[in-house]
Parts: sequence; C-alpha cells; structure tokens
Amino acid sequence: MAELDPTLPVNVETANQLASTIFAPWLQELGMVVESIDSSGATLRLPYSDALCRAGGIVCGQAMMALIDTCMVYVAFAAQGQYGNCTTVSQNTSFVRAAAGQDIIARGSIVKNGRQLLFGEVLLTTSDDNKTVATGSATYMLLP
Repeated sequence: MAELDPTLPVNVETANQLASTIFAPWLQELGMVVESIDSSGATLRLPYSDALCRAGGIVCGQAMMALIDTCMVYVAFAAQGQYGNCTTVSQNTSFVRAAAGQDIIARGSIVKNGRQLLFGEVLLTTSDDNKTVATGSATYMLLP
C-alpha cells in the first residue's frame, strides 16, 4: 500500500488515481468511481454488476456497506482538505429497499469534524430513478 501524499490536490482525478494504491484489491474490483469531492463531502458510483448480486438479482448488503465505508474515506479526505490516514471506528447501515439492475450512488457528507473524530452520513440511491436504498452513518478516526 502506498503512502498518502498530503500535498496532492483533493479532487476527482487524484481521488480516483489513489483508489488503485490505497484500497485492497477486492475493493478495487468493485469498480467504485469518485464523481465529486469537495470540502462538504464526496459522491461515489458503484457500477451495477451481476457479481454484486445475491439471489433474485438484488445488490447484496455487503457491497452497499463497502460503498458506504469507502465513501466515508473520501469524506474524511474532503474534511481534512488533504489525503491522510484514517480508520473506521463505527458504521451503522439501514437498508430501505432492494436495489437491482442499476448503479448505486453514494452521497457522503460531514456531520461533525472534530479534532480526532469525524462523523458523517451517506445516502445510497439508485442511479436511474434516484430511490433511496440505504443510509449509513459512520465515525472515523483521523490518524497522524
């Protein structure tokens, strides 16, 4: 895993380039893409794939939880205004409805940015009809 360079600009291009060096290979295989990132949060897209589905063609909860967690990593970068180390302290996910046959969009935002802890929320919606499929809240520890 590569060291994070805090001098790199926190923007879409750099965020997507970093994905191939800071995340585990299995997570990279999900194909998540950062669509926006700024001081208020981040938006990611999880492309639909049959490989992410359980019986009935429904995107599995594990993939959605990974999307929420990954979105929060980018929210932490956005909150700090730089790329730095962070780790998940807690995550709570509520599944609202099934998602099938569509990309899933994650919109993460900062609730509170403390000295060592960052609190955030992520809303997951389907890409075609913008229906909420899950919500998540997470606490991250910002590491030196």
